[in-house]
Amino acid sequence: MKDSESELIKSMDPFFNPKSVALIGASTDYRKLGNSILMNLLASEIDVFPVTRGRSRVLGVQAYESLADLPEPVDLVIVAVAAKYCPTLMPEIRKAGARNAVIISGGFSEAGPEGERLETNLVNAAQNAGVRVLGPNCVGVSNSRLFNGTFTMMPERGNIAFVSQSGALGGMIIYTTRAKRIGMSKFASIGNSADVGFVEIINYFREDPKSSVIAAYIEGVDEGRALFESLHNAAKVKPVVILKGGRSEAGAHATQSHTGSLAGSSKVFDGMVRQAGCVTAPTLDTLFEICKLFDYQPIAKGNRIGIISNTGGAGVLATDATSELNLEISKLSKNTKEELRQVLPPMASTSNPIDVVASGGRREYKIATELLLKDSNVDILLVICAVPTFAGMTQTEHAAGTLEGVRSISAEKPVVGVWLAGDVGKPGKDLLEMNRIPCYDDPAQAILCIARVVEYARTHH
Repeated sequence: MKDSESELIKSMDPFFNPKSVALIGASTDYRKLGNSILMNLLASEIDVFPVTRGRSRVLGVQAYESLADLPEPVDLVIVAVAAKYCPTLMPEIRKAGARNAVIISGGFSEAGPEGERLETNLVNAAQNAGVRVLGPNCVGVSNSRLFNGTFTMMPERGNIAFVSQSGALGGMIIYTTRAKRIGMSKFASIGNSADVGFVEIINYFREDPKSSVIAAYIEGVDEGRALFESLHNAAKVKPVVILKGGRSEAGAHATQSHTGSLAGSSKVFDGMVRQAGCVTAPTLDTLFEICKLFDYQPIAKGNRIGIISNTGGAGVLATDATSELNLEISKLSKNTKEELRQVLPPMASTSNPIDVVASGGRREYKIATELLLKDSNVDILLVICAVPTFAGMTQTEHAAGTLEGVRSISAEKPVVGVWLAGDVGKPGKDLLEMNRIPCYDDPAQAILCIARVVEYARTHH
C-alpha cells in the first residue's frame, strides 16, 4: 500500500471503526433525530457519550453539557443540532480528540444561499481545526459489525459496502435489503459532501477487507476526473455497481434542489462508468440484486448460459432476455443431451433451455444441475422453478435437488435461481439463498444480473 493510501485509510477509518463516539444533540424526545441516533448507538459495541444541554442523563446514560466535559477523548463526533451551530463546533470537536465528524443536520447548501454560506463556513472551520466532515444533510454511517451511527436501521451483516448521495433513499434501501436478507458491510450517506465525497469513500471501500462488492447511488458529481480514477482503481480489485439518479432533464433539475449538486449528461456518465470497468444498475430494485450475485457466486468465465426449468414458458422468457442482453444460450454437448434423455421423462426437452416438465422433482433437478455444470459449453447455470402445489411435490424439493447437484460437482461456475410462485416458492427460495445461491422472482431480472456479472468479467478477467 502506498503512503498516500495508508494516510487515506487512517483519515477515513474513524468514520467506520471508532472505539468511542460523542453525539451532540442527544435527545429524550422520540420525535427528534438525536433520539433515534442515540438509541442506535447505545445498541452498538462502542462507548457512547451523549452531549446535551441541561440534562445529566439521557436514555439512562450519563450525559454531558459540552464536548469539553467528556471524561476521555473520542474518535468520532456525530452532530444533530441546528445548522447555525455547526461551524463553531469544529474546534471543540478537535479538542475532544476527534479528527472526524458526521453532520446529520440539514439546512445547508440544499436550502438556498444562506445555507450555502453556512456550508462554506463549516468547511473552512473544519479545515482550520483539522477535522474531516461527512455530510452535512446526511443519514450518517454504519458498520454492521460494530456500530450504527445513523437514525435508520442497522443493515444485516454482509460484504456489500454502500455509499449513497441520498440519505432517505439509502435508508430505504437498508430496509429492503433487510427484508431480502442481503447483507452490507459498511454504509455511508454523504449528503451534500461538503468535504468527504464519493472519491474518498470509494477508495476506502476498495481497501476494506470486509467489503467484497461496492454499491453506489450517485446523483451529481463535481469532481469527474477524480471520481473516474477512484472507480477505475476500485473496479480492478472488486466489483462496483452504480445506480445513477438524475438521468433525465427533469431528474437533473430535481437533483440540484435535493443535494445541491449538478447531474451532468447521463450518456457521458454511463460511458465513464463502463470505461472505469464498473457496471450500472438500471433501477433501484436491481442495484442490490446485481450486488448479491457478485457477492454470493464466483465470477463467470464466459457468457454461455445453461437453463433448467419445469415450466416451458419461463424458459422462453429467460431465452428472450438472454438474446436481448448479448448473452448466449449454451449449445449442450451430445453427451449431456444423451444422459439427460436417459433420466428425463419422454415429454421433456433435452436441448437448452431444458424443460424437465411439471412432474420433474428433486431427482430431475439434481441430475440436470450436475450434467449442465459438468458440460464445458456452460459458463453459467440458471435454474428456474415454478413450485407446483400438486402431485405430492414438496415446496422445497426442487431447491434441495439443485443444491445436491451443485454440491456434488465442484465447478467454479455461478449458479442463479428463479423461484416463481410467490409464497408457495418462498421456502425453496430461502433454502437456496441460505446456501448463497441468489434467487430472483423474474427470469428477466436474473438474466440482467447475469449480464452485468459477465460484463464485469469481460473487462477484468
